[in-house]
Amino acid sequence: MLRLLRHLTAFAEFCLWVPRAIVRWLMMTVAFNPKLGPLRHVFTAAFLYVLFAILLVYVAAPIRGYIGELSMHDRLGYDAERWLATAIYDPKGSFVGTFDPRLDSLRDVNYTDSAIALGDYVANPDHKSIPVREVPEQYWRCLSFQEDRYLGGPLNPFGIDLIGVLKIPLTTITRSIAARRPSLGVGGSTLPMQFARVIYKTPPSTDEGGITKLRRKLGEWWLAPVIYRELTRGGDDTLLKQWAANHIWLAQRTGGQPLHGVEVTSQVVFGKEAKDLSTAEQFVLASAVNKPIILLEGNDRLNAVRLDRWRYITEVRARTCAEKLITDEAEQKKVVFELMELAGGPPDPKVKPKLEAALERFAPEQMKRAEANPTIRANLLLPAARFGIREEMKQSYGFGWRDYVRGVTTTFDIGENLSFREKIDGTLSELDTKWTSRIDPAYTLDPKKVMADKALPNVIVVAADADGNIVRYYEAGETAAYFGSLPARRADNGLYDSTLESRQVASTGKMILAVALANQGRDTAESLYADPQAPAQGLDTCAKGGSNGSRKAVVAFACSLNAPLITRGAQLGQAPIKRLIDGFGFTMPPAAELGGTPPSTAAVLGQIAGAPQRVQFMSSVILASLIGRGTKPVRPPTLIAAYDYTQKGEGGAGIAAEARPAVIPKSLIRPGAVWLIRSLLEAPLCYQTGGQSYGTLKSLSQWCARRRGDLRLHFAKTGTSVSLDPNATVDAWASGGLQFANGAAYSYVVLVGTGTASKPWARDLHSAQIAAPLLDVLLRDLADHAKANPRRNLLPPRQPASAPVANLRGAQRPLASAATNARDGSPSDQQLRTLTANER
Repeated sequence: MLRLLRHLTAFAEFCLWVPRAIVRWLMMTVAFNPKLGPLRHVFTAAFLYVLFAILLVYVAAPIRGYIGELSMHDRLGYDAERWLATAIYDPKGSFVGTFDPRLDSLRDVNYTDSAIALGDYVANPDHKSIPVREVPEQYWRCLSFQEDRYLGGPLNPFGIDLIGVLKIPLTTITRSIAARRPSLGVGGSTLPMQFARVIYKTPPSTDEGGITKLRRKLGEWWLAPVIYRELTRGGDDTLLKQWAANHIWLAQRTGGQPLHGVEVTSQVVFGKEAKDLSTAEQFVLASAVNKPIILLEGNDRLNAVRLDRWRYITEVRARTCAEKLITDEAEQKKVVFELMELAGGPPDPKVKPKLEAALERFAPEQMKRAEANPTIRANLLLPAARFGIREEMKQSYGFGWRDYVRGVTTTFDIGENLSFREKIDGTLSELDTKWTSRIDPAYTLDPKKVMADKALPNVIVVAADADGNIVRYYEAGETAAYFGSLPARRADNGLYDSTLESRQVASTGKMILAVALANQGRDTAESLYADPQAPAQGLDTCAKGGSNGSRKAVVAFACSLNAPLITRGAQLGQAPIKRLIDGFGFTMPPAAELGGTPPSTAAVLGQIAGAPQRVQFMSSVILASLIGRGTKPVRPPTLIAAYDYTQKGEGGAGIAAEARPAVIPKSLIRPGAVWLIRSLLEAPLCYQTGGQSYGTLKSLSQWCARRRGDLRLHFAKTGTSVSLDPNATVDAWASGGLQFANGAAYSYVVLVGTGTASKPWARDLHSAQIAAPLLDVLLRDLADHAKANPRRNLLPPRQPASAPVANLRGAQRPLASAATNARDGSPSDQQLRTLTANER
């Protein structure tokens, strides 16, 4: 032990003696050497600077790296996450753009050009880049060769390059001589230093002074070792390469708006994904570092700079990479030849033809700007859907969805949806003019009249195909109310909690009663229900009065009569209706927990709560049953056809357990119930008596399937939610489903309202006046969509000509015969056997 102590003491003495000996030698040989004259001061300064550089690179940087990661690990992780964008693609796989930073950042957004202090936290200006799945290998090779070829080696072991530091005095002298004034020189900025510069927005400025430049450089030296340490843990440089591919500024449009990262720049400059870039194209992007590509033309001077820079990138820097890094002569010639072709002129931003046509039609004045800026492009092409897509991802993953999702593919054609949006806007303007006397002065239906003191209520018009893919999406505002009300979105994790939903579904809830009645199998469309508010005459109409009478079931559903359906629902029993309310995902009113408002009454009056998506989901489940898909799972309508996952999100990792649960229709709707459900729910559109149409959707009677050769099926239900004042309009609803003769089938929901009883937006306006005109626009649009997208696989197989008649009266009868059989006095024997079997 004493021997070991002696050795340690000797080693400590040696460590103290070495710097003393060096300092003594410096003092005697250089600083106080009279033979050197005045030059001794120059040599002393040079020696001290070299010593400073060595200590900075080999002592200070490692210490700072290991200590700094303890305090900056979480901050760096969050700062990196903030700058990762989410890509959006159309159904054809064309790149639409990226989310606006305010939709794509977890905590804060900073639109300024400088950092903002928020207490002890600093919000830096945002940039957004699409994270690459795999870093293009040739891009990394060229980038590291040109920007930081000694990274990880003896000359740059911890993010600060020794040669770069030593260059500063020399470049200071040469720059000062050239400028004829003192000018601080530059040193080679390593990649970790450039990451610090980009992440914390401290780029060099042409007008920065020496003190500002020195302060910036010291800040980069302070952060670079920590970043390098964080990105190369365990000797794995994967994160380092990803940051190099994700965060570096590579291109800009005229006037600013830089593009960061390989993926988004590749999409805009070359019109392809990073993984599809050729070697020459990868070299070009790597060579654009510190000389970003200028995307758009400007004045003559700018155009000259643009061309000169592009040629420097392609003919000098990229060609250098090709000549230095490619050893195969044939491959080298091929790459050089491609670079010579590219050098002809800088490329214009790439946009797929259909998206370009949509921009030209719907945003011609911003077209050029949008082509070069993926954020602006997405904002223009997806004015409402981008909010819905974000909310849908948040409801699946919570606030951390960026960790799992790299990109999404939409379900609808963007150009067609913009055209549909234009039609809805026009109809809303007409409705605003027509009903302005009944609309509260604080609201308007015309999107062009929205001002600080005049708001739009929620306007939602959405349709989805038989697979649940939304094909038409209109929504006013930025709250994505289609996916649920704001109070139902949990503040702690961002997930949607349906039990907190407060938006009442009004008389669309009567669809639940129709299913419950049909499941029981005792009622028909002609069944009579007691109505204490029946008229003295005209029981087959929608008239009301103060007499006791009996109304047919088809009349009660066509006219949305509450009293007879409340009576019949109570007779049916509460358990089966409560099971359907829960099965469809609705929430009972708070009074139910205290023993009031039984499920039957809550369903009939629409006091159950649900998001518009949930109401449409109910219609889609009913539609699936009516078209013979009762055994196939049905999921809630979605805006996202496919996810492009990050490595962390592969295999569906991170999705909340409660996100988009599927429903098998037969678990809620018995096979033998379909004919009565159809009869009751098509009544609002189709019911007639005495040659005259009645029903809440009589204005759309032309859309009754019996009256159109291109329709096989169409059911719908409306509803108007009011406050304690029965004339104060809160929400106007319409929801249903239809199938065209070519098999194309759609569910839909239409809503205009605030969802809050304390905020009625109009007086004495109902669904027939507000929702029906919007629904008419939607149905006409869906007719065109169906022609272009037939679904023959959704049609029932043809029955043989010699098939027994009895087969047509069973539980699986063709829909064409359902209307006639709906008038039968009782279910067929086959139906009763089916119901009995289901009950067992």
